[in-house]
Amino acid sequence: MLIPRVLLLMSSLGMLGLSSGGCEQSAKSAAPTTTTGPTTQRDKPVTPPSTQMTTLTGTLRGGMMAIGGETTGWVLVGDGATGGTDLDVSKVQADAKRLDGKRVNVTGKSVDKKYVERGTVRVIQVEKIEAAR
Repeated sequence: MLIPRVLLLMSSLGMLGLSSGGCEQSAKSAAPTTTTGPTTQRDKPVTPPSTQMTTLTGTLRGGMMAIGGETTGWVLVGDGATGGTDLDVSKVQADAKRLDGKRVNVTGKSVDKKYVERGTVRVIQVEKIEAAR
């Protein structure tokens, strides 16, 4: 008969969920083993953000856009570089608007911001912004 052989095969592969003591499920196997979602390397920063104030110099660019709105809207671009460092200028919004497109010095702390598509992104929370000399 085919059915006893299939059950024997499933039993030997542990597919029936039976414990070795009989027909009862163990407490460990009764709990689901699924996770809430895949964990990827992009979800975890390589190093923790620094708690020290950092000063960076570059060209301030506002009005940046990304799919799903996953951006602060502001980046600091280094000389001859593409891309840049994401900035959170919420504390210095008026100064940022005034200095948009200019070479600036920004001072702030780095933090990790989690986005759905981009994952964890290092962002500088700007405390002070001024025109570079």
